[in-house]
Amino acid sequence: MRPKENRYRVLYQHYPKEHLRRESLGDFANKDCLIYSYEDWGIKQITDQKIEKKHDLYWGKSGLRHDLLILRDPFNTLASRLKNDFIEVKSPNQTFMELWLAYAKEYLGETNYLKNNKVCVNYNRWFLDMNYREKIASQLNLDFSDAGINQVKAQGGGSSFEGREFDGKAVQMKVLDRWKVFAEDPRYLKLLDNEEVLEYSKRIFGHIPGTEVLYIKSNPE
Repeated sequence: MRPKENRYRVLYQHYPKEHLRRESLGDFANKDCLIYSYEDWGIKQITDQKIEKKHDLYWGKSGLRHDLLILRDPFNTLASRLKNDFIEVKSPNQTFMELWLAYAKEYLGETNYLKNNKVCVNYNRWFLDMNYREKIASQLNLDFSDAGINQVKAQGGGSSFEGREFDGKAVQMKVLDRWKVFAEDPRYLKLLDNEEVLEYSKRIFGHIPGTEVLYIKSNPE
């Protein structure tokens, strides 16, 4: 969604349902939980005070708000995006790598734009570790359940690599090995030729076995 638009109004234009009409006019229904995403937008943009002042107008008042930042390692994130030829981001004047770096700095607390009970999620660890997922649920004041861990949602067509082929067995997807498909791809290697990105990846995700070959290919002697 665009940071400065009334999402309910946009939804109503495309899906003229009565409940969306009411929400677009500010007649908000009570909700146990409301999640909205600003994927691919810059953190400075989505935390602009002009947007924050319209929060209650567009979304209604919240009893408790969380800012959730989910970060995946750059190797696999980039591979998934290239698979769909989806390298451009929505944030103006930023490349994909610049946006990833901005998220990484916010993740590590080097910047602090997200003010509403910020919860940072290491996607790689979340995928592998049930205890970590339980910890994140606790931080979000949610009752933990792994009930949907094997679902592949239809929105966006599912996985960049398998679509919805693994729906019902999503934990079997090789989401941490996507980089291997592009290990010889010149465009992929060129985009990864960024020392700052590699440094922040190590700080957040540690060493990802096998990816050292990408460092060599990105910087041949």
